[in-house]
Amino acid sequence: DELYAAGTCDYYFFGINFILGSMASADQDQLKAIFTQVDELYAAGKSPEALPLLKPYSNQSDNSEVQWRLARLQYTIGKFFTKDQDAAKKLSVEALEAAKKAVAADERSCFAHKWMGIVLGWSSDFEGSKMKIENAYIVRDHFLKAVECNPNDPVSYHLLGVWCYKVAEMPWLQRKLAEVIFTAPPSSSYEEALGHFVKAEQVQPGFYVSNWLYLGKTYSQLGKKTDAREWLSKAAGVKSEDPKDVEAMHEAAVLLAKL
Repeated sequence: DELYAAGTCDYYFFGINFILGSMASADQDQLKAIFTQVDELYAAGKSPEALPLLKPYSNQSDNSEVQWRLARLQYTIGKFFTKDQDAAKKLSVEALEAAKKAVAADERSCFAHKWMGIVLGWSSDFEGSKMKIENAYIVRDHFLKAVECNPNDPVSYHLLGVWCYKVAEMPWLQRKLAEVIFTAPPSSSYEEALGHFVKAEQVQPGFYVSNWLYLGKTYSQLGKKTDAREWLSKAAGVKSEDPKDVEAMHEAAVLLAKL
């Protein structure tokens, strides 16, 4: 009887595990389908439509794939679709929380580190120059980690380039504040920024309008007007309705007219 009971118990738990395993597999398939749909909407510049699809899974704190996508959508909606600054700041807080969870869940995820750096930089904008400077090294380190995790991701090189460019153009007062905060304040150059933008373009040519814009801006800062015109013309001539691209296209057109 004891042997029979033990056998029955084993069979029962085997059946439960099989059912749970099947459910887990079904849930995973459903989530993959959601990811595909969310990624397509994001690529099409429709992040506000994508967020409600992913929100029901936001409680999956240990799922890095869910969390960095949440951070990406909240950032994009807050930065490009939200005019009210209080609402944008609220989204920045939510995005930062999601990005932190993404990194904690998978420290080897290029996407988690990439979006952690982007969101931290953005959220710092709401806190003033001091906080922005204090977070500068942390932002850079996440971009470096993203490159380390995936050396074939052009966006990570682009983000490093933007970081270098913004540090290189830092106003005098911010530099003085940085000297107060750090023994060795953040430093970079337009030459270093250019190296990252060129590398991004080598990895995947034409992947991002903003990279063309920054190539033009950097060449302009270095006094290379012919190269600047070439890249700004490319950026200004793109046909896109994505808010991120539209902003870069407009800036490129304005700068091109001034050259």
